[in-house]
Amino acid sequence: MHRWILALVTSVVTLLALAAPAVGYATPTTTPEAPIGRLGDTLRIQYQDEAFGPIVADVTVHDVVPSEIPPGWGQNGSPRWRAQGGPWRANVTIHPIAVPNPYIMAASTTFNGVTPGGDAYVAKHTDDPTTLDALLTNAPAGSTVTGGVYWDVYRGLVTHVTMLSRNTGLRLAQWNL
Repeated sequence: MHRWILALVTSVVTLLALAAPAVGYATPTTTPEAPIGRLGDTLRIQYQDEAFGPIVADVTVHDVVPSEIPPGWGQNGSPRWRAQGGPWRANVTIHPIAVPNPYIMAASTTFNGVTPGGDAYVAKHTDDPTTLDALLTNAPAGSTVTGGVYWDVYRGLVTHVTMLSRNTGLRLAQWNL
């Protein structure tokens, strides 16, 4: 009888632990304020970085086009997909309005290319001096930076460009092609 009661109590506690939501540990994937626009639209980004403070910037994605292989490009992914596709580049202009330091945009934001099926291409780091990550390392408030973001597009073509927080994955903005 004692073992039966112990098993019942353990089962009830386990079910309650699994059914209760994890309060305080869920990271949001988007905010209601995340602006959505089309290519060429300038969207205002307002984001509170956990470590450094508020970031306000005007961001424009001009185009998404196939590109020549940039310097420092390396193949990644499964060998099955390496021979398919190639580098694509999104030309982006960022005008930081309020940033806590000149390099915070490079350290805390990134751009993904998203396909119609929901696959997301992560921005690739290259040695190209015109890449957006390299140019954002010195972008104080009031400056204007125009650079490229490269993706290795090997499956579906990009139909959406999303700007994300590197730390939390929070969607800051989205441009539809």
